[in-house]
Amino acid sequence: MTMTDYKVLFTGSVCSGKTTAIRSLSDIETVDTDARVSDSAIRRKKKTTIAMDYGVLDLSETARLHLYGTPGQERFKFMWELMMSDLVHDAEGLVLLVDNTRNDPFKDIRFYVEEFRDFIVRRRLIIAVTHSDEQADPDHEYYMGELKAMGLFTTVIFIDARDPSSVLKIVKELVGHREKNIDWKGLGQRLEVNSTMPRIEVEGDQEKEPLAVSEDEPVSLLDAALNTRGITGAIHLGSDRKVLSSNVSNKQNKDLLRSMVNLVSALETKASFMGSIEDLVLCGPQQETLSVFVEEEQALGLCSEKDLSINVVKQQAVDLLQWSQR
Repeated sequence: MTMTDYKVLFTGSVCSGKTTAIRSLSDIETVDTDARVSDSAIRRKKKTTIAMDYGVLDLSETARLHLYGTPGQERFKFMWELMMSDLVHDAEGLVLLVDNTRNDPFKDIRFYVEEFRDFIVRRRLIIAVTHSDEQADPDHEYYMGELKAMGLFTTVIFIDARDPSSVLKIVKELVGHREKNIDWKGLGQRLEVNSTMPRIEVEGDQEKEPLAVSEDEPVSLLDAALNTRGITGAIHLGSDRKVLSSNVSNKQNKDLLRSMVNLVSALETKASFMGSIEDLVLCGPQQETLSVFVEEEQALGLCSEKDLSINVVKQQAVDLLQWSQR
């Protein structure tokens, strides 16, 4: 009996649910490369994928799906390129997981679509929105409208990565037209053992919410910034450019960071032809590097050791701003 093998690649930002989605679908114990978080992602999780995730789903007696997941951080971009050129060059499609709790999920979409542009030219692109149970907006209609404005005509599916039956919607969308003999209901029932959904206890005829699980205190934005080796201080400013919080001990650096934020506004006004300025970096051979990252409603300033890559600093700032409460 001939076995047909399919492949799918999952990608997306840190904490978007890639590892969880693959574990929900896999018939085997997934192969992963989790390591303790050592950057801004500590605000959301204690471990993160640093190389790849891999699982296998038997769709039927004659069809099998291989599940691959990329690391989320841009600093592991070399793994994206390796996987696209070798492991999943013949994949059915790319599933882009989008965390709905991010301040601007469309910023993530634009970034990953650009990074994987050559890969998705010849393959299906499915956008799978996660964490909508925590934050309902943007909704499906809004996503479709924004994607149309971006020139992206693709499928958007809202899923819960912890629920195998929910994630199966992606699989059905990808291979359902190719494999007509899959027992989707039976497949969902078989995968229920993989579910990591919170349990709901039942008393009599009434459902009872699960008991709250004690967790560590949430990590503040500034503490998360300092979790990255080489970051020595951070300052968070609001839309009025007043300081919301700061752990920059050096007064001169703190004043410089605030001045740099104001300088960005001045440059945008005086040199409007340059367009929007998102970041400004001040560095020298001996001193700490000072960087500011500016949005309309907030700004973040970071002090970092001179040897720390600017790309690493920028990635930390992007994630911190995407998860900030403003």
